[in-house]
Amino acid sequence: MDTDARLTEGIRLKDESALDALIEKYGGLIKAIVSRHLGMMPSHIDECMNDILFSVWNNIERFDSRKNSLKNWIGAISKYKCIDYKRKYYKELCTEELSPDTPSEKAADAAVIQKETMAEIMSLLGCLKPKDRRLFYRRYILSQPVTEIAEKTGQDPSVLYNRLSRGRRKLKHHLLRSDLYEK
Repeated sequence: MDTDARLTEGIRLKDESALDALIEKYGGLIKAIVSRHLGMMPSHIDECMNDILFSVWNNIERFDSRKNSLKNWIGAISKYKCIDYKRKYYKELCTEELSPDTPSEKAADAAVIQKETMAEIMSLLGCLKPKDRRLFYRRYILSQPVTEIAEKTGQDPSVLYNRLSRGRRKLKHHLLRSDLYEK
């Protein structure tokens, strides 16, 4: 049994020493991904890393070594958690009452985070057709209900649900096959 298989099995059995070994082996990868994406938010780095490890611990049953390596799976979780943190931080900045002495600093932070997050999202959605990218944007970024999108586009909601489902499968396949985290 190779190292990743032992780590996976240990975490499935909720063996904390396996988690320690995972941190030792992949902690640098996680830290690099989080630092690259949340470098402008240093106060959130440790919290995000903890959430990533918690997610690995709680979702190890979803890992399938036949479809992906443990390293890539952890890398994908890390990237998605970073995007979630950016989105959360951006919403906090937008809804927070800005004090008179720091509005430009907070507004600049929010603008940078929004720009970086949108660039990452559009990069992730790049494997989809333009029509599906627009649908994903409206549904998952703007949080529009499918019924509202269907009404505005004149399409049946079931058609949109099917396109969203196929798009999610395509994204998953694309991310699992990408060499993004092999660097």
